[in-house]
Parts: sequence; structure tokens; C-alpha cells
Amino acid sequence: MKIIKITNKNDYIQILNFLEKNTKYIELLQLIDDNESNFIIEKYNQLLITKKNVFNWNDSGAKGVVYKFDIKFSDKEKIFNDLRKINSFFYNTWDNKLGETVETTEFGYMNIAFFDSKGKLLFYTITHEGIAWIQH
Repeated sequence: MKIIKITNKNDYIQILNFLEKNTKYIELLQLIDDNESNFIIEKYNQLLITKKNVFNWNDSGAKGVVYKFDIKFSDKEKIFNDLRKINSFFYNTWDNKLGETVETTEFGYMNIAFFDSKGKLLFYTITHEGIAWIQH
């Protein structure tokens, strides 16, 4: 996995294009102190296969509730089109006074991960910190 920056909409779309071709499962991590809803949980609840508490999500130390969704071929285009409608998971920005900062979007603070059909991790975020990793 390599750390990547998402600085503009084009970066985000390129990531989604790669993920759409390879994703079988999506996980959302709702952190313990996050009470916001997420459109994936609301709109695609019928694809939810597990919901469980975790204490070290993807070895990141993050704690919360993981929602795992099975992305069937028939639903993949709809989900990824919905993801394309939002700005991004977050944006990495630069502020002359603060240095690197994170701009949140309507996606919220949930972390997200994408896995292939063999369970291999393709991409994941620590959204509130503006950190993303992608399989290369």
C-alpha cells in the first residue's frame, strides 16, 4: 500500500475508476464519537452483510462500528455513480499558515475501504486525518 493525496476532483475520480473495476466489498468504519449518517449505509442497506464493533480497523488503531457491504455486479455502477456525485472522501489542502490541512466534504468522517473478490485491500482512508492508501 502506498499513501496518496487527494487534492482535486480528478484525483478522486481516478481512484474511483480503479476501484470500480476491482471492488467486491466495501467497508465503512463509523468511529465511536461519530453520529453522522452516511448515504451508503442509508441507500444500500440491503447490501449490508455484516455490522460489528472493531478495536483496530485495518491496523490503523481506529475503533468503532464496521459496516461491510457486498457489492454485486448489478449494484456496482449505481454505487460508484453515487460516489462520483460527491466532492471526494476529503481533500488534502495547503494553508500558508497551518501547512497541510484536511478539507472535509459531504462524505463525512467515516473511514472507507475497498476490497477485491479475494479479500485483498485495495484502498482505504482515515478520512478525518486526510490519509488514504492505495494498492499499487
